[in-house]
Order: sequence, then C-alpha cells, then structure tokens
Amino acid sequence: MPNQSIPRIVVVGASHAGVSFADRLRQHGFNGSITLIDRQKGGPLERPPLSKEFLLDKSDKINPIFLLKKSKWYKNNQVTLMHGVTVTRIDTASKLLTLTNGELIGFDKLVLATGASPRWLPKSDNISNVFVLRQPDDAIAIRKIAHSVKSAIVVGGGYIGLEVAATFRQMDLTVSVVEAAGRLLARVASPPLSNVLENLHNSHGVNLYTGTGVEKITEKRGNFSGVILTDGTILKGDMLIIGIGVTPDSDLAIKAGIETENSDGGAIIVDPSMQTSNPNIMAIGDVALKRGNVIRIESVHNAQDSASRAAAAIMGQNSPAFETPRFWSDQYDTSMQSVGVVPTNSEDVYQISRIGKREQSNSFWSYQGKKLIAVEAINDIENFILGTKCLDKNISPDPTLISDPAFDPMA
Repeated sequence: MPNQSIPRIVVVGASHAGVSFADRLRQHGFNGSITLIDRQKGGPLERPPLSKEFLLDKSDKINPIFLLKKSKWYKNNQVTLMHGVTVTRIDTASKLLTLTNGELIGFDKLVLATGASPRWLPKSDNISNVFVLRQPDDAIAIRKIAHSVKSAIVVGGGYIGLEVAATFRQMDLTVSVVEAAGRLLARVASPPLSNVLENLHNSHGVNLYTGTGVEKITEKRGNFSGVILTDGTILKGDMLIIGIGVTPDSDLAIKAGIETENSDGGAIIVDPSMQTSNPNIMAIGDVALKRGNVIRIESVHNAQDSASRAAAAIMGQNSPAFETPRFWSDQYDTSMQSVGVVPTNSEDVYQISRIGKREQSNSFWSYQGKKLIAVEAINDIENFILGTKCLDKNISPDPTLISDPAFDPMA
C-alpha cells in the first residue's frame, strides 16, 4: 500500500528534477499535497532547447512547445505551482519555508531540486551584452540581443558553449569559441569525439581557440566589445556568452545545517534514496551528490533518475533499476548521444571506432583494459542503444572485435 503518512511535500525548484519528482509521486499513487516553488516566472521550461531552438525563435512570447508540462497537467495532478518567488530560509525545527513575498510554507517532507548556478568570469557581471545560459530568463535575454548583432564570442568549449555557437552560426553570426583546455569537451568527452566536433565547427566557420583563456574583457561605455586572451590574441565581438561550468546551488542547505561536500558549499550529500543528512529533507538533480561518488552528473537523465529514486523512497517502494548515465547534444545537423562517463585523466583508457550502418554514422567505444566504460555515438542511434544495453547489463564486448560492424556486442 502507498505510504500516505507524509501529507505535505514541498519541492524547491521546478525544472526537470522537481517536475519529474512530482509526476512520479502521483504515478506511484501519492494522495497528499504537492507544492512546487520556482524562482522563475511562468511555467517551467525544457532546458535542452534553451541553447538551440529556443534561441532561434524570434517571438517575444514563450512558445508552449518548450513547456515541461502544460498548465492542464498541474490542475489534473493537483500540483500547486508557485512561480516567481524564492525560498530564503528553511526552518528545520518548525518545518517552515520563508519566501521572498513574506509567505511561510509548511512541509512534512522537503525536496531540494535547486540545481546549479553558472560561473561568471571575473569582472564580467556588470557589462552589458555579457550573458550566462542556465535559466529561461537567460535564454530570453540572449536571443533578444542575438537577433540584432553580427558577432559573438563564446567562452567555454563544453556542450552548452558549442550548442550556442552552432545556433549562432545558424543565425549567421560570426562566432569565436575560446576553450582553456587543449581540446573541446576535455572534461566530458573522449579525444576522438573532441576531434569530430572540432572539425564540425571548423566546417561551419566557427573560429576555435583552444589552450588559451580570457585575460581581460574589453568594453566601450559599459558595453562588451571583446576579449584579450592569455596568449595575447585580441578578439572583437558584439556579445559574450560564458559557459565555463556551474556550481551546485546549495546555499539553502548550508544555512539549514545540511551536509554538503565542503563546509562552505558544494553539492548536497545524499544516500542512494536521495536522502540528505536531515531525515525530513531530500535532494535531487544537479545539486545532489551520492555519498562516495566523486563525479556529480549534470544531465536531464540524472534529474529524472534521481527524481524517480526519491519518489520511490517516499512511497516505500523499491528503487528503479540502475541505469548508466546518458547524455545527448544536437549541433547543426549532427546528433551526439553518449552513455557512461569517460575518465579524461586516466592514461589506460582508450577508444575504438565502430562504423554505423547509416551514412556518416560512427561510435567510439571507450575501454579501460578490457572493460567497457562508455560509448559515444554520432548520428548512430543503433550503436548508442547497443552500448546502453551493454553498460546497463555490465557486458564488455571483446575490444578486439568491436570495430567490426558485423560483430554483435550482445552475443
């Protein structure tokens, strides 16, 4: 029977993790009250399109296709959405939240889905036409400017930076990408995939600068005008997008005495059921890190998986089966899907290329010794599915055979 001893559940954060959690609770038969509190105004939006299709949209209004859930879903599932307000304090003793509008909200179980905050470059936040991209408001501000300028500089050669660069090229902007590491996606992808993306962006006219960082941001009368790189290169541009990573938004947890990675911040530490050090508070999504793990996964898949685990725990049900982390990215007409995590600092990790059945499809299978640890697919959904099955079932196909397209990895 469903556990109905927790009648009031409040979720702070209404992105993929928070909304997925509410959805899973109702699917499991939870009949108590569910309240989602979101600092953003309007209905929660899908995050992946923010760096792609959302930027291409010229309308000042938000297209309903980008909504995570339509308004009818909240009504039908009796989920209360409070948007445009921020939680400023958690009183763990009285189980009360204080909001910026002065309202107090009580809870029996609290779920923190506060996500992460983008990092800014030093002395960059007070210059016009300088942006980070994390929230819908960021994307709205970026697209408003992007449709009226001719050039842009993107600092950060990760997935977000590269997706924005690809979108800007579709808008016919002159684009430069600056990456401090020696290659694109150095923290999350294999060298072969980095090479594919470098060639892809070069072929679309993006100016790539790797192995160098930003020494200084230049401005004219408070407006962004360019950057000076650490190697002395001077770049001019009309707008700057900063995509140099994020930090977990754990301030509320720290102030409430909940355990985090460090005494002054970092991710919220959770157990396998997403329970924090406080028995009445859980954490899911980008802000959470399972005890003993050294890598915090930032993805829609992780948001949904952690939401499912928290909902199952509350309902007294078994946790979902383990799924290997999944990621995806669309740039130009190229689709990239990966499963597993590539250790970028391990010298004994190597990749084997496997040609796909479709034209211009390929995949890179990463091994550590004879153990399969990740698969990255380019326009190759078949091998992505095969790699996912192998990793979920802990199957390591023979690395001496995997390059043969006729070889069945599941055999």
